[in-house]
Amino acid sequence: MSPLDFTSQIGTFQVATRVVFGAGALNTLPEHLRSLGTSNILLVSDIGLRKAGIVGRVEDMLHAAGFRFQVFDQVEPNPSVETVNRALNRYRSNGCDGLVGLGGGSPLDTAKAVGVLASNEGRLQDFVGLNKFSNPLPPLVAVPTTVGTGSEVTTFDVITDHARKKKVVLGSSLLAPKVAILDPELTMTLPRALIASTGLDALTHAVESYITTMASDFTDAVGLQAVRLIAAHLEKGVSSQRDLRTMGHLLHASCLGGMAFSYGRTALVHGMAHPLGAYYDVPHGVANAMLLPPVMRYNRPACAERLADLARAMGVAGTDTPTEEAADAFVSGVTELCRRVGIPQHLSELGVTGEFIPQMAEDAAASGNAQVNPRRPTVAEVEELYRSIL
Repeated sequence: MSPLDFTSQIGTFQVATRVVFGAGALNTLPEHLRSLGTSNILLVSDIGLRKAGIVGRVEDMLHAAGFRFQVFDQVEPNPSVETVNRALNRYRSNGCDGLVGLGGGSPLDTAKAVGVLASNEGRLQDFVGLNKFSNPLPPLVAVPTTVGTGSEVTTFDVITDHARKKKVVLGSSLLAPKVAILDPELTMTLPRALIASTGLDALTHAVESYITTMASDFTDAVGLQAVRLIAAHLEKGVSSQRDLRTMGHLLHASCLGGMAFSYGRTALVHGMAHPLGAYYDVPHGVANAMLLPPVMRYNRPACAERLADLARAMGVAGTDTPTEEAADAFVSGVTELCRRVGIPQHLSELGVTGEFIPQMAEDAAASGNAQVNPRRPTVAEVEELYRSIL
């Protein structure tokens, strides 16, 4: 049974993004930009994709199709308010009327934030929270090149505010890109570690959307399928045996996870991962992967039946496995999957110290993520969860 009580609550589920998928799908980018009525593009990406030749490939495509365009390829991991403002200046000074986000979650979230500021008067900080702006974004096409964030379909945007040492979150249905292009060819040369961390980021999205107090039959369906796909294909994806079919399944899983958490939300794992990014610049997918087992173990008393469902979707428990045993198998299965794909086991390996744990625990416990977690944590409990993997 889904947590949503249909007798006393009204929920929503909306898929606002047109998803185009398959090998070679990137070649459809010009036609989708034309259909959106845009002719002067800001292409938002990062230096890694520039070096990999993918930015140049899109530049050639846009040039051949007759588009005017500018490129902002300086997006960093855990993108900052300052980076968004620099990209916005490029957008405005060149009279752009549309956006293409190319990359992982960082470029896609940066492109979304630029779109918010291009259409709405104010600073990014003015729009933090749910439904804090009213004007639609300029036409935005999202082209993910990793297998984790689902940002190409999500209704959320996460940006780092270094001045406040916080990751700020914007939420609105207006944030969903108009078109998402899922081309597994763009993922074939990803480093092993990046496939592992982004794939486990997608797994966290799917898992948390399934156990939050906001879950519904709609989010359950896409979330469980994402779990099945990641469990079946992630290890091959990080190996030398990866192929287009495998990477296509992982891209689909990431997209499904994004759909699920746009409406089912994410919970305490994300609430704790965001401060790790803000205080220590820990990559988001790595933080989620490291936190997922201990937080699910903490949540087990409040959602054992749901964890058992997830264990069966992962294939680590059978339909006749007792609930409590299956819930334990899920935590063990995720722990083992993280180990097999090379996720660090301790935060100290990433330069994290105990110095900011009290502040991080306060931030995480006060977050909207913690409020929809199936078990409401105290600051002391969050602090202990951080220290358990320090």
